[in-house]
Amino acid sequence: MSLRLALLAATLMLGFAGMATAHHSNAAYDLDHPMTMEGTVKTVNWTNPHITFVIEADVKNGEPAASWVFEVSSPGVLTRSGWTKRSLQPGDHAVFYYAPLRDGTPGGFLMKVTLPGGQELSYSLTPPADQ
Repeated sequence: MSLRLALLAATLMLGFAGMATAHHSNAAYDLDHPMTMEGTVKTVNWTNPHITFVIEADVKNGEPAASWVFEVSSPGVLTRSGWTKRSLQPGDHAVFYYAPLRDGTPGGFLMKVTLPGGQELSYSLTPPADQ
């Protein structure tokens, strides 16, 4: 009986490990070809597991207006990097540096934001070293 329980537990752990790995994959993003765009924040979704920003891209060269969705890391990671819920709000205009979605959908993984005054908002996935 205990052998069956151990096998069941091992099977469940392996199954859930695969799902956790898939959830944190960056395969959807083209990290080798980062891009920049200018736009205005429409909405902010500051929730776990990932913060998202909807950005209205600046219209240039007769391009149609488009809304872009950028995913960022978790609220905890951004908070440890100096962000607050008010760092980037609806109506804010900025330059967005991101890894685009591989499928061409307007959006990507946001890596850095430069505000009009030159302030840069970025973050690190590695925790700060103990001092």
